[in-house]
Amino acid sequence: MPRYAVISDIHANLNALEAVITELNKYKPDKWINLGDVVGYGPSSAECIDVLMDLDFESVLGNHDAGVIGKVKLNHFRNPNRRLIELTQSILQERHLNWLRNLPLTLELSDKILCTHASPVKPDSWIYLDSAFTVRNILSNLDYDICLFGHTHLPSMISEKLGVREFKKGIKYMINPGSVGQSRDQDYRASCCILDTDQWKCDFYRVDYEIDPVSSKLQKMGFSKTEVNRLLRIR
Repeated sequence: MPRYAVISDIHANLNALEAVITELNKYKPDKWINLGDVVGYGPSSAECIDVLMDLDFESVLGNHDAGVIGKVKLNHFRNPNRRLIELTQSILQERHLNWLRNLPLTLELSDKILCTHASPVKPDSWIYLDSAFTVRNILSNLDYDICLFGHTHLPSMISEKLGVREFKKGIKYMINPGSVGQSRDQDYRASCCILDTDQWKCDFYRVDYEIDPVSSKLQKMGFSKTEVNRLLRIR
């Protein structure tokens, strides 16, 4: 099986995305996987989509992506992000919008690996899987060995068996690579992972990047410093 470079929740943060790709390229992945939310929160939606298209990322739809193409109502989002999503709708070209429209809610990488943005159960409900108890309930009924997911912006690897923290064959896992563009675990660096199903390894990485240019771009788009701090989760 291939070595997968797995990312999620880019959120239009081109600086973070480019830094992550540079890092993950060191491990020579066979396939690039994006678990949704290319847009939202950041200023560079079109540029990020172009990068994913150029590298032939296999991708699923995230809730912010769905908001931009009208599959999720904008009142689902709070300002200033709602205003940014509206602005993104006017900025993206038709080829970017068509790329988003064609993204599936779930994606099978093999008969053993499933990708989704939120829960694999009713994926268009955008449920946050932030409880190990909930995840294990899902795993007990899942017909896959591995489910890759995002949405929470928190890197994690949860096994079906309580107390098992290592990556072992014969055990089911749900794996979240964390967020590229807006981390929520008190570490602003971009998060990602490499899943190697030949060596049966899953390695997580944190990648430093320049966040000030991202902040400046948002301010040039008309957002205040306070709004930018909220969008980027800068404290």
